[in-house]
Amino acid sequence: MPKPTEPLQILIVDDHKNNLLSLHGLIDEYIDNVNVLEAESGIAALNILMKKEIDLIILDIQMPDMDGFETAEIIRSRKKTQRIPIVFLTAAYKSDEFKKRGYAIGAADYLTKPIDTPQLISKINTYLRFIQQEQQHSEYEQELEHKVQERTKELLELNRQLTQEIQERKDIESKLKTAKETAESANLAKSRFLATMSHELRTPLNAILGYSEMVKEAAVESGAEEFLPDLEKVIASGKHLLALVNDVLDISKIEAGEMILYPENFQLSELIKEVVNTMQPYIESTGNSFQVHCDPDALGERYADVTKLRQILLNLLDNAAKFTTHGTVSLTVLRRLHDSQSRLCFQISDTGIGLTSEQISNLFQLFTQIDSSSTRKYGGTGLGLVISKQFAEMMGGNITVQSTPGRGTTFCVWLPWVPKSSQASTA
Repeated sequence: MPKPTEPLQILIVDDHKNNLLSLHGLIDEYIDNVNVLEAESGIAALNILMKKEIDLIILDIQMPDMDGFETAEIIRSRKKTQRIPIVFLTAAYKSDEFKKRGYAIGAADYLTKPIDTPQLISKINTYLRFIQQEQQHSEYEQELEHKVQERTKELLELNRQLTQEIQERKDIESKLKTAKETAESANLAKSRFLATMSHELRTPLNAILGYSEMVKEAAVESGAEEFLPDLEKVIASGKHLLALVNDVLDISKIEAGEMILYPENFQLSELIKEVVNTMQPYIESTGNSFQVHCDPDALGERYADVTKLRQILLNLLDNAAKFTTHGTVSLTVLRRLHDSQSRLCFQISDTGIGLTSEQISNLFQLFTQIDSSSTRKYGGTGLGLVISKQFAEMMGGNITVQSTPGRGTTFCVWLPWVPKSSQASTA
């Protein structure tokens, strides 16, 4: 068994000198690296405990003046000595009588008289190992405490570095916020400028279109039909330019937060008829068939911004016709559940070129077309879908897309199911 670095301090307490000598001799003979102290009474033992560091007490129970139980109670009451193991000595015939009381006080063990030498040596060796383990544990705790202090020092340094990094990031975030606010301010100024310019451009464009129509009518009346193709080109180009200006104006208003909804009661069937009459000639001019399906349950009087809804449908049908030739374009109106809510659904489908998932992810970004080649082939600015999506969201809805390259695309405009409303009178 490994020896402790310092001798084990054993205090034996007995009022009989012969017992003290016998115990002392046995311990010296059989146990190494121990120092034995003797006390002939409880008071003497307490005096030693006040002056010395004791590791183990062997305490006789039957002593005059102050017996072992009283002595043990005082030892246990003192903070300095309350954790010292106490082994009681008692006569064999009183062992059972005293054990219960001794353990209640805090006895670690019992030895009976006459002393059984092997038993005595075994118990002392057991406590010697226990104390050695306690010493090793204490050393381990000190080492651990040292490591904790070192680790704490490292953590404090890391915390200092982290605090510094956080401050640097806050400074960067502050600069980014300032830059963002500057950019937003510039963007707002740009949007307001575009809105103003778009408004200023529309006035002369409307005049050009109006006078062109008048000239066309005059040419028809005078029989100068050779001028009609050129006049129709002027009118078509003017309408196309006016549509572009209107798109820029709408985007500018949306970005500037100045786009306002004007909801009203309207007959949905009349709106669908108007949209079909507007788009059918253009759709069929590209060799496409135009199919319309309306669920009777979805028709009737509805409450929404009819102007913006009309523009959404015209934009989506125009796109469907633009990217489809000799195929089918369809408009379906129905009532469906969407996001666990009853919704009015406008489904615009085509059998055109279709879209990849990457193209769909960029579909609702400003000035974005399918790709550069399609921009050249099909034209457009990429504003129509952005405007349509913004209008749908302003009305509490959204637009979803499903597509397969080479097979076609389906756009679904989902709007809240709002029937005729008395709000129209106050809108």
